[in-house]
Amino acid sequence: MQNPFEIYTSLNADNKKKPLDWEESAVDAQSPVDDIHDAERSAPNPRWLKLLLFAALLLLGGRIFFLQIIQGASFRQLADNNQIRSQVVLAPRGLITDSGGQVLVQNAASFNLVAIPFDLPKNKDGLQQEVQNLANNFLLDQKDIDKKLQSIDKNSVDPVEIEQGLTNEQSILFQTIAGQFPGFKAQQIPIRQYLDPNAFAGVLGFTGLVSPGDLTDQNKGLYATVDFIGKSGIESSYEKYLHGTNGADIIEVDATGKFLNDLGENSPAPGNKLVLNLDKGLQDRLYQDLSTIKSPKAAAVALDPRTGAVLALVSLPGFDNNLFAGGISQQDYQKLISDPNLPMFNRAVAGQYPPGSTSKLMSATAGLSEGVINQNTIIVDNGDLVVPNQYDSTQKYDFRGWKPGGLGSMNVRSAIAMSSDIFFYEVAGGSPNGSFSGLGANKLAEYFRKFGLGKVLGIDIPGEATGLVPDPNWKMSYYKNDPLLGKWYLGDTYHMGIGQGFVLVTPLQVAEWTAIVANGGVGYVPQIAQKSVDQNGQVVWQNQPKVLVSNIASPDVFKIVQEGMRQTVTAGTAKPLNSLPITSAGKTGTSQFDGSNPSLTHAWFTAYAPYENPQIVITVLVEAGGEGNAVAEPVVKDALQWWAENRYKKN
Repeated sequence: MQNPFEIYTSLNADNKKKPLDWEESAVDAQSPVDDIHDAERSAPNPRWLKLLLFAALLLLGGRIFFLQIIQGASFRQLADNNQIRSQVVLAPRGLITDSGGQVLVQNAASFNLVAIPFDLPKNKDGLQQEVQNLANNFLLDQKDIDKKLQSIDKNSVDPVEIEQGLTNEQSILFQTIAGQFPGFKAQQIPIRQYLDPNAFAGVLGFTGLVSPGDLTDQNKGLYATVDFIGKSGIESSYEKYLHGTNGADIIEVDATGKFLNDLGENSPAPGNKLVLNLDKGLQDRLYQDLSTIKSPKAAAVALDPRTGAVLALVSLPGFDNNLFAGGISQQDYQKLISDPNLPMFNRAVAGQYPPGSTSKLMSATAGLSEGVINQNTIIVDNGDLVVPNQYDSTQKYDFRGWKPGGLGSMNVRSAIAMSSDIFFYEVAGGSPNGSFSGLGANKLAEYFRKFGLGKVLGIDIPGEATGLVPDPNWKMSYYKNDPLLGKWYLGDTYHMGIGQGFVLVTPLQVAEWTAIVANGGVGYVPQIAQKSVDQNGQVVWQNQPKVLVSNIASPDVFKIVQEGMRQTVTAGTAKPLNSLPITSAGKTGTSQFDGSNPSLTHAWFTAYAPYENPQIVITVLVEAGGEGNAVAEPVVKDALQWWAENRYKKN
């Protein structure tokens, strides 16, 4: 019996009848469609399908890895930059004042033209057109702008300095047409303003735009790309106190960089005020007096011998360090560095000169300490010391004193007061006939080094020179072991004893050894800065006196040398100082520096006051100035007169 739920068909007589499934029964019995046999279909190759699927997954996974892992941070930064921006607000640098509170350096507002790389046109032609228009409108060098934009990170939002120190007219013009220059902005910044530039340039120094070479691991996070940093002088030495902490202006922008909303500001913290030991009145007086003399190159140093505090530090010619504050032009910079008088060279600490007779203070100290002389030793100065050639007795060398015919019988006090060359020739090298034995070159060099020569004293500004203390070993080495040129002669010792020959010192070193004598044998490290004070008036750092040298000689020895310096004023080569309202002691110096022309001399004078209780040392050098008592001495006298009237209130 047939199943009532099955349908039988014979559309194809050759095929064996078979029942249809219930679903197949929906097919019209008259349809010409052949019977469907699943087992007879050709299935696709599963191997190729798997390979195709695997390749697609691999490509997709690689792309996801590249976008999320390799470039994830970059895209995240771009996304953030499109929403929130942090624009640096430069902190004003700390003020610098003298010891009495007079402001020497303050801040002024300035505008710089900067570029925000992320906001610049992405199209190269569009950027070039914008740069060309910018250069034309503001009279800028298009090549210079192109050069600065070549190496920037185009995705960065950190400003890149394009032009420093826009004029008021330029900044106003930019504000009115800023919409024409997307990616550029006029950024207001605080720059340094030096109130007495020429007189203080050598000691204060200047600031400049920060460069990669200025940054260390300790300060990299403290500076923006458009920040300023101390490049020389006090500005450089005390950068960590003066710089302050930058702030940030937080704003919201859209994807094109268009301003949407101001989200607030993290206010910058100004740098600390720096108080110096300098006395502005004294500094100005020395600078003005030195500016009136014939020679354009000079230096002056004033110290407090009790502490090492630097009361004045002057170098001539000066220069206007305000030129650097807003970005110095190439023309102005070339003018400075090509000036034959080297205005940017700090002669007070870096100039090296033969000290002349000012070094006799050290020679006297050495001779007394070593027993070569005592306070009663008499040496006759007849104006000439004749030394026979040790290889040919028919040849003789004359070592003359400054006064033809001589100064007569000299003891150590009168030899200092009258600056007897003959006396100190013999103290240094002995008499030519051997009747009197001198210190010798090595012992003299030993004492010079005890006074701080041949090394830096440690003043707190860069660029200090060491000077030179020669001795026989140095000379042999200098002339590369040449047995003839490298030989040390008696004449070398004589010259060394009066501060000539190979001896070189800085004006700072002369002031230092004068202070050591005035202070009875104790010398302090010279210090320009006194303290740093925060915005609340709290002292955050303070310099303390640091002993540099001591125990060079006994107090009795220094007392004799002091008395010789006092006689220089009362009866010697510096009698004009005897009219001052305060007592003083001093030493003249005149040093030859050109062997082909002995008439060319540097002028020196060094002094301290009051004699009974020394509180100030002043040393003056005038390059190629002539005689010390004629050129340098009047400058020191005028400065001490000013000091007496304004600081001692004595007329």
